[in-house]
Amino acid sequence: MQYFRALFLAVFFILFSGCSHPQATLQHTLPKPCGVYDMKQAACIGDAELTARLSPYRVLFVGDHHASEAMHRRFAGVLSRLGENGRRLLLANEWFTPEDDDLLSRYARGTYDGNFTAEIGWKTKAGYPFSLYEPIYKSIVEAGGTLYGINMDKPFQKAVSDGNLSAMSEDEQAFFKHLDLNLSAHKAMLAPFFAHCHAKQEGEDAQQCRERMYRVQVAWDSYMGEQSAGLAATRLQAPEDLLVVFAGAFHIAYGLGISARFARRSAEPYATILPVPAGSTEADVGEADYLLFYTPDAPPKETE
Repeated sequence: MQYFRALFLAVFFILFSGCSHPQATLQHTLPKPCGVYDMKQAACIGDAELTARLSPYRVLFVGDHHASEAMHRRFAGVLSRLGENGRRLLLANEWFTPEDDDLLSRYARGTYDGNFTAEIGWKTKAGYPFSLYEPIYKSIVEAGGTLYGINMDKPFQKAVSDGNLSAMSEDEQAFFKHLDLNLSAHKAMLAPFFAHCHAKQEGEDAQQCRERMYRVQVAWDSYMGEQSAGLAATRLQAPEDLLVVFAGAFHIAYGLGISARFARRSAEPYATILPVPAGSTEADVGEADYLLFYTPDAPPKETE
């Protein structure tokens, strides 16, 4: 009897110790059709329900698929619905820097009558046609909202990439010296994309190049997270205020980029949304709070 009890316990611990460390990524099977997928409830909801479920939050992180006109139209619709529901929208976008805030404010208020894209330096900032993003900015303007910049300027980005402290101000040096380059889950997420270095600097080996690329990525996330936390502290003044931080999807995914750095500076609760092309069948657990489905742009027609 004692032998069988010992055997049972041995098998029990082997089985359950194995189950406590799953090797495969946990995934949701996404239903079709679906407009919005609530990952906490593992259920599809509509746009009106999404608006209602966002009502307790004053900070929202939304991932961007930069080149997708369809995704931007879909997101603009979400913003319009939030505005119609009484939210005062503050859109913080990675394409702009805090130095752009005065121009962005005048553009949002409708008091700017110059060439916005030229003065803001859109071509060098974004590299995508302004028309792709115009529906989003128009939805903010129509809702009586405001635009903000949260990214590093190009000289600071280069100084971070080069590790050149002499090209940084005292505040920039302090920021650089306190970068957290040891967030293991973040490193693991980005490792496949940094496996090959496309632009090694003179005298730099592949490992040094990967480390430099990762340092810049962390600097982007950290700077945008800190700027967003500053906006949350100074600009959110009423329950209807909603700060929407809009940046590339990998800055938002799994809560490891901008929002992780934001959470170190702010206790403000937030929700996250990632865009998903219609027809997607799976999503990893923990990618975001909500998945926003959009119909991908039709491929260009071939000409004879």
